[in-house]
Amino acid sequence: MKILVIAPNYKPGSGPANSLYFLRYINGSKLLFYSNSILSKDEDGMRVLRFPNMNHYVTSRVVKHIVHKFRPDYIISISPEVMIRLKEKELERSVVILQGVLEPVLYKFDPLPSIRVSFVYPEILYISRGMTHAAISMYMYRRINQIFRPKKVDLIYNPIRKMFFKLGDERVQGGLVDCDRCKPRLLYVGVLKRLKGVDKLIRFFPSVLKEFRDAELHIVGDGPLRGYLTYLVHKLGLEGKVFIHGYMTDFDLLKMYSITTLLVTASYWESFCLPVGEVAASAIPSVVREMYALREHVEWGYAVGFKEDSGESFVRAIGKALDNYKKLALRGYEISRKLFYPSVVAERVLKLLVKL
Repeated sequence: MKILVIAPNYKPGSGPANSLYFLRYINGSKLLFYSNSILSKDEDGMRVLRFPNMNHYVTSRVVKHIVHKFRPDYIISISPEVMIRLKEKELERSVVILQGVLEPVLYKFDPLPSIRVSFVYPEILYISRGMTHAAISMYMYRRINQIFRPKKVDLIYNPIRKMFFKLGDERVQGGLVDCDRCKPRLLYVGVLKRLKGVDKLIRFFPSVLKEFRDAELHIVGDGPLRGYLTYLVHKLGLEGKVFIHGYMTDFDLLKMYSITTLLVTASYWESFCLPVGEVAASAIPSVVREMYALREHVEWGYAVGFKEDSGESFVRAIGKALDNYKKLALRGYEISRKLFYPSVVAERVLKLLVKL
């Protein structure tokens, strides 16, 4: 089986790259086409074909040439905008795993609200009807059907890397305990930008400290908001309580998860939210803003949601998570193995491919 993987925005450790983690569990000849200079060697058993970062019109010509030369049995893509020059018979052998915002999202931008407007290339609306889509959440499944109306959509979920399942095994075998009197060590992992609501976590934190005096907030990630977040910590007098760590390697991130009580996010939009899936596999509960795909983690029973954009609502969700800590942690540990284990996701994708 020859598989061409089209992923110009592939970056190891990112959400789009993680959605392809299942590929190492699929046998066959795999060629990864992407356009940045981060990878220095072949990855996940794939030959790597690098290309300079260009606009999608230029890149689509290169993709057309690669398809004709490589002659893949199947095409898997996280970048449908670069497939606009492929023929109908080639699109029929393609599976697209969509990432990113599909619709306008309203989020708070103090002192006024701001709208993040989604952008979908018009060409995608045309070619998507000839392709099969793989959705990484129920929310994406519904919206892909409503927006693109493709010939087929299957639900595969996002794969979670095995190191997080190993941490979950260690925590469960070591004996999980209830956390009603523990020191809440809260963790945010992700890009530091407004859409992710990370500034709200800091603004909520004085309310958290009124209820949980020993609480700490640790922020892992980088992005355009980092300087402002540092200023906000100083402005609110939260030095020694809120820590901004920047980017972490997988090894350091795993260590951070191992000493975390709860993962927290006030993100205004998510198509899946990879860190919530990672901590679920690690037997760690989450507190999330209950909207879009984040709502599914609450419905599955391993995360607690808050709806109001207030410190009080956030604190109530933390209290509920701590009161039901062991139950939430075990639920995440069990559900993640059924839905997010990489070999399980690979089986779903294989079934999808053979039906093309």
